[in-house]
Formats: sequence, structure tokens, C-alpha cells
Amino acid sequence: MKTKKYIRTTLIVLIWIVIWQVASLVVNNNILLSGPVETFKALISLGSEPSFYLSVGMTAAKILLGFIIGMALGVILAVLSYKIRIVKEFFSPFVSVIKSIPVVSFIIIALIWAGSSFVTIIVSAIISFPIFYKNILEGLLVTDPKMLELASVYQMKASKRFQYIYLPSVSSHVKSAISLAIGMAFRGGITAEVVGQPLRSIGNGLYRSKINLATSEMLAWTVVAVLSAFIIEKLISFIVKKVLK
Repeated sequence: MKTKKYIRTTLIVLIWIVIWQVASLVVNNNILLSGPVETFKALISLGSEPSFYLSVGMTAAKILLGFIIGMALGVILAVLSYKIRIVKEFFSPFVSVIKSIPVVSFIIIALIWAGSSFVTIIVSAIISFPIFYKNILEGLLVTDPKMLELASVYQMKASKRFQYIYLPSVSSHVKSAISLAIGMAFRGGITAEVVGQPLRSIGNGLYRSKINLATSEMLAWTVVAVLSAFIIEKLISFIVKKVLK
């Protein structure tokens, strides 16, 4: 079944690449839309420069750090909100406001507070936090009360309650939060880099490509950003899956 799924996914990706190539031929203007061949050539050209790998590594590391900070805060405050009602009442409007504020507002505030060097970390953390808070809290709230009552009757240890009752209840919510948050963190983090222009970053590469009207190079940086997010998401999901087991 997995082999069939991979084959189907590969075919779908190839079909979209063909559509992309056809669209670029119809437009017939590399500035407006470069095709996959030109983008691949630009990617090879970027890959020949050592600074390219440093830029990708720095961006990925900062976004991952922000993601971890946001995840940790979200999990801790979700658990506290579940246990203490006043904490939930206090943070619920705060989380709702954060979800509604445009990302660019966070970027500008982060630039004022911490400068371009830390803007990627701060924005990624702020974006990740409410996603984990909402998902973890929801997972805890839907925990079967009968199981909890049974655990109290038999005086089950806290570690056992966590392992056999809470963990199965929140596991699907954790996976959903990771899948959503990592993509959002990459989008927000790289947007912050485009605005803040920290050196050695994917956002800086995208901005320079835009200034030079190098559309193929810009698309190459975009492909790198997407692949980086995909790889990190799969890596974190794999680790979480092992931990949950």
C-alpha cells in the first residue's frame, strides 16, 4: 500500500511540474514565470556557492528553534489551562488575539524589540504557540472522564495516567499541531527575513532575487524553503511518533 501511495504521489507531483512547464511556455517570459528547467538550473547555480548552504542552515535552525519555543510554551500553558480554570480564562482571549493579528505586525514589533538577527525566531515562536496551545488543550478536554474516574478509584500513578489515558487522547492533536505549525512557522519566519533582511538567510536570498528580477532564482529559493519545511516536519513527526509509542 505504501509503495502505491508513493507512486501516486510522485505521479501527481510530475503532472504539476508538467503543468508548470506548459504555463511557462505559454507565458513565454522568464521574468513573469520561469519554468522548472530554468528553476533547476538556478538551484544548481546556487548550490555551487558555500554561502547558499549557510543561508539555508541558518534559516532552518532559527525557525526550528522558534518552533520548539512556541511548542514548549503552548504545551505548558495548555496543561496549566486544563488543570487550573483561571489560567484558561486568562489566556483564552490572549491566544485568540494572537491568532487574529497579521504576521507583518509581529514582524515589525520583533524588529523594533530585537532586531533582524532574532526576528525569525520570535515570529516562528509566536506563530507556533497558539496552534499547540489550542490543539493540546482540546486533546486534554476530550479525555474520557470515565477513564479518569477509574484511574482515581484505583489510585493510578500520575505517570501511568499520562501514558495510558492522556497520551492517547492528545496524540492525534499533537500530530495535527506539528503538521500545521511547522508550515506556518516557515512561512512566517521567511516572511520576517524578507522584511528584516538578516544576512545569510533564505529571506535575504528571495529579496535579492526580486531586486534583480531573477524569477528562476527566486523560485529556486522557494523550492528550497518548501523542501526544508517538509524535511523538518517529517523529522519531527518521526521523533514524536517514536516518543508516543
